Amino acid sequence: MGANKFQTVGLALCLLSTAAVSHGFAETRLSIIVYDAARVRPKTLARAEHLAGVILATAGISPSWDAGSLGDLGSLAADFTAYDREECDAEQSPAMLRVQILPRAPAGFAAHALGLSLPCAKRGVRVTIYADRISHVTDNGGPTFDRTLAYVFAHELGHVLLRSATHARAGLMKGTWSKTDWQRAAVSVIPFTPSEVEQIAAFQEPPAETKFAQLASLRAR
Repeated sequence: MGANKFQTVGLALCLLSTAAVSHGFAETRLSIIVYDAARVRPKTLARAEHLAGVILATAGISPSWDAGSLGDLGSLAADFTAYDREECDAEQSPAMLRVQILPRAPAGFAAHALGLSLPCAKRGVRVTIYADRISHVTDNGGPTFDRTLAYVFAHELGHVLLRSATHARAGLMKGTWSKTDWQRAAVSVIPFTPSEVEQIAAFQEPPAETKFAQLASLRAR
């Protein structure tokens, strides 16, 4: 990528980071603890966290990123409980979220899924990302590893912030990304939509079934 492209993307990041403010929403601080069991290169992880932070800023979220101890990861059980809508909505907005990056997806995990999130979990790790699936996207014509990781960060965290496993038809919260989507992600910033910004700000979401499996995942074709 040439210098002019870097300058163009840099300008876009600055403009998008103020998008939520222009909608009149206050900035929300969020601590994100990352447990990097895949041992991603520090500079690569830092770039991914930076870009994910810019994307989250389009929804008024100001994240801080910290490394979690891998020694603690084994004691952080995932909460797969299927909470009803009232229980999910009643939960206070999270001040801290835990994310784990694992080296590879387990056998039998959904094909093409890059990670998963637990939007209504009340404890433990709420976002899981698989490094081998990220590499697969990159190796097949997708963005660089750090940009792909950044979008998976933002997408899965978006489910938690929206308190919803529902996917959008297009944009950041689309469920299955095509090559065209990844080509766009490689050169620009895909923000949250205005309606998603409103939902995150108000902690509201579209009507859903009373009981639902609170599992969400981003996929790549």
